[in-house]
This record gives sequence, structure tokens and C-alpha cells, in this order.
Amino acid sequence: METVLVKALSFILIILCAYALKRAGVFCKEDNRIVMKLILNVTLPAAVVAGFSGYTRDLSLVLAAFLGFGLNIVMMVAGYLAAFRKSREEQTFNIVNYSGYNIGTFAMPYLQSFLGNTGTIVASIFDAGNALMCTGLTYAFAAGFCGKQVERGPGAFAARLFASVPFDAYGIMLVLYMLDVHLPEPVYRIASAFGSGNAFLAMFMIGLAFELKLERDQVRDVVRALIIRFGCAAVFALGIYYLTPWSRTVRQTLALIVFAPVSAMTVINTQRCGGDTEKAGVISSLSILTSIVVITLLVIRWNLS
Repeated sequence: METVLVKALSFILIILCAYALKRAGVFCKEDNRIVMKLILNVTLPAAVVAGFSGYTRDLSLVLAAFLGFGLNIVMMVAGYLAAFRKSREEQTFNIVNYSGYNIGTFAMPYLQSFLGNTGTIVASIFDAGNALMCTGLTYAFAAGFCGKQVERGPGAFAARLFASVPFDAYGIMLVLYMLDVHLPEPVYRIASAFGSGNAFLAMFMIGLAFELKLERDQVRDVVRALIIRFGCAAVFALGIYYLTPWSRTVRQTLALIVFAPVSAMTVINTQRCGGDTEKAGVISSLSILTSIVVITLLVIRWNLS
């Protein structure tokens, strides 16, 4: 348990350090974009590649991609129903902000530390389905729902999707995994060297992005969003852990993943839909805090070290 607590505490201290440095003026919120670019284009793809080192193929894990896709749809519906009697603007806001899972810059570092390569592989496969929604389909649906003009067609969607370097890494490694093709060992070693900083940078980026500016009349909406989000996550986790046939490690990994905070794309998609970005930012920040607590408690409960 001591090992688990030290690892979890180190992540929290990195977030607090980044937030304190931002408050002290050493960094500004805009610096977050630089860190994010470094993560998305260098450390995260490298960590994904390194995570597939020495794997033993299990084709049943491909179903995790469909799970990532399907849970996004469930949460979109939950968001819509939560604002069923409200304005279309509120319904659109909920569709965007109740769905999506922050895998690459939150869940992945945790899973790398506590579950090793198995955690990375399962998270990568889950995120392949999750990314289909977060990087295009959720926004396309929400924009159409609220009457915004959006470039449609498979070509436009594919261009947005494959412009994401992490998604390209997921796709390539998933194909190699399905074909049971292993890369040369030096490739994994080099990728591991590049990806070793992913956990630190991901937590540091969260600290730089963290904001808690909220008007009193927004509190109810934020609290409701978090209750529904993590209430659904609890149901998903119980179903995955007790009802699926995967190994215990895979079930634990997926149970942790569904408690990941909302996707980093939610604030961007909210802005593109003309929604309340400040409220979206608070939901994102508080979902991160909640995820840290819940996932850490589960890691301790299962003694994943």
C-alpha cells in the first residue's frame, strides 16, 4: 500500500506544483498549449508504442474499442436526458460535456505506473474507440443538434481524425497487435526513452490548465454533471468487473478507465458550439479531482503496485 500511496501522491504533487508555479507567474495558462503539443505529438505516441513491448495477443481485447465508442454514446444520451426540459443550448452543452474520456493525458499515466504494459495496451485499444467520438463525431452531432454549420462527409472526418498523432499511434499499434506483429526490440527501447516523461508532463499540464472560476448560478449544473458522470461510471465499472469474461487485470484496467475525467476536447467543442466555456472548464477541472480520488482509492483497494 505504501508504494501505491507514494505513486499517487507524486502525481498529485506534480499537479499542485504546476498550479502553484502558474499562480506565482512562472508559467501562464497559455503555456499549457506548449506542454499539450509535446505530449500529443511526442511523449504519448511514444508511450503507446513502448506499451506494446512483449505483448501476448488477445483478440478479445479489440472489443474494448467498441466499449470506448459505445460508452461515449451512452453518456451523450445521459447528458441530453439531464437537460430534457431545458433549452437546446443546455442540451447541446450536456451532450458535449457529459461524454468523452481523458485517456492519453490522465488515465494513461496512472495505468502505466500501476498496471504496466497491460494497462497501456488496454487503454490504447479503448481510446481508439473513444477518440472516434472525441475528435469528431461528438462535435459533429452536437453542432448539428444546435444548428451550427459543420463540414460533413467521411473525407473531412478522416482528415480531422488522422491529424491526431496519438490516434495514428493507436491505429498502427492496434493493427500490428491484431496481426501479432512485433516491432524490433530497439524500437520499443527508443520509444520508452521518449515516452518516459509522459506521466510527468501529463500531470503538469493538468496543473497548468486547472481553473475553478464559477458563478453561483452554475454550481447546480456542475454538481449535477459530476454526479451523473461518476454515477454512470460506477455502474459501468461494476458491470465490466463482474460481468465481462476478461482476465482480472483487464477488468481492473477498464474499471479504472471509466472513472477518467471528461475529455480535454470538451472545452474546445463547447466553444465551437457557442456554449459556456467557463462552466465546461470547471466541470473538466473538478472531474480531474474526482477521478484522482476515485482511481487512487481503487488502486489502493486492489493493491496495484
